[in-house]
Amino acid sequence: MTWTVFKKEILSLSQKIDFKPDILVGIVRGGLVPTRLLSNILKVKNVYCLTVNKIAQKRKVQTEIKVNLKNKKILLIEDILETGKSLIEAKKYLELQGANIKTASLYIMPRSEIKPDFYLKTIYNLVKFPWE
Repeated sequence: MTWTVFKKEILSLSQKIDFKPDILVGIVRGGLVPTRLLSNILKVKNVYCLTVNKIAQKRKVQTEIKVNLKNKKILLIEDILETGKSLIEAKKYLELQGANIKTASLYIMPRSEIKPDFYLKTIYNLVKFPWE
């Protein structure tokens, strides 16, 4: 995938988002670039990141967001959902903080355990993004 195609895909994803978030949260690593570009398009300046690591067979949030998230509208972003486990774990973390969460991803794969609120399409092979 080229940067030109990626930017068109991000714009297409942004047009599906009918939710006005207070905060964007990107999942490290894949969600960082989409989150940054969506922050411009959606005009959301409050942006945070969550690192979710695989420990044994489970996912665990390794970072904290130190601001009060209670009643905040958050858009949680990932680039592609293979299994969706990192998104599930990050969403649980944010919900425990009292936030109202919607999720977004460019693509999902059939084996994903979660379907995001906003996504472009289901794919069957991994995409190599321009930053990889």
